[in-house]
Amino acid sequence: MKYRLGLCAGILFFSCLLFGCREKEEKFEGTLTISFITIGKGDAFLIETPDKNFYMWDTGKKEDREQILAVLQKKGVKELEGIFLSHGHKDHAGNLEMLLQEYSVKKLYLSGKDDASYKKTDAKALAKEYDVSVTELAGGENLDLGGAIGEIWLPDKTNYENENNNSVVMRLAYGKTACLFTGDMEEEEEAEYLSENRKISANILKLGHHGEEDATSPALLKRVNPKYGIITGNAEENPESVNTKTQENLEKYGIKPYYSEGKQLGIDFILDGKEVNVCLIEKE
Repeated sequence: MKYRLGLCAGILFFSCLLFGCREKEEKFEGTLTISFITIGKGDAFLIETPDKNFYMWDTGKKEDREQILAVLQKKGVKELEGIFLSHGHKDHAGNLEMLLQEYSVKKLYLSGKDDASYKKTDAKALAKEYDVSVTELAGGENLDLGGAIGEIWLPDKTNYENENNNSVVMRLAYGKTACLFTGDMEEEEEAEYLSENRKISANILKLGHHGEEDATSPALLKRVNPKYGIITGNAEENPESVNTKTQENLEKYGIKPYYSEGKQLGIDFILDGKEVNVCLIEKE
């Protein structure tokens, strides 16, 4: 009996050497779709989770209303599970009230450590007016967003001198794929983020502060190691987004840039847990 067991083990060992031993592949049901709404200077992303629910990450400027609504309508959005505001500046939070008017929204996610920028949008007051629950993030949360995991990070203290550096950061992970949202995080906040021993690698990086020179350091690019870079600005509306320093850094690290420009409504990044596919959201 011992001889037979030894023989079987030996056969299995040599079979692995000859043909390779495959681990059982992890299977993922559904896809995570991140829709980058190309509104010029401003952040607005629609997130469709693997279980077919919807969230917004930032809401763009007020003048972007029609394009944002066109994307949500094209995607068949009936209600929003939640809206995340990275911070309260008008090019990130300008359509909060409009979305609360147009859609049933279950939750509003805000930084619990930023008592500066949100005052510009009356975010909490609006949530109360429209009977929307507010979740004040503390940092360190791993939020289950319909099969994807939102890993939340916040700077330690409120920055009153530069409100950009209060931005909520979220690494949205699905299987072996991920997107890193950075709001308007500049190099000061980046340094704090990078000082912590955490997993921040991602296939997609939303560059901080619209891709301007005061954000997205080579150290961040090296750690995140993305394939794609999203720049929420363009040469016409915000020339600072299209600068030589950022372009050279992206080229150095082999990152393909996507700017907020073009005639399309937006750009879909579709994550299936193993890889990312990219396609345009065309107008009707």
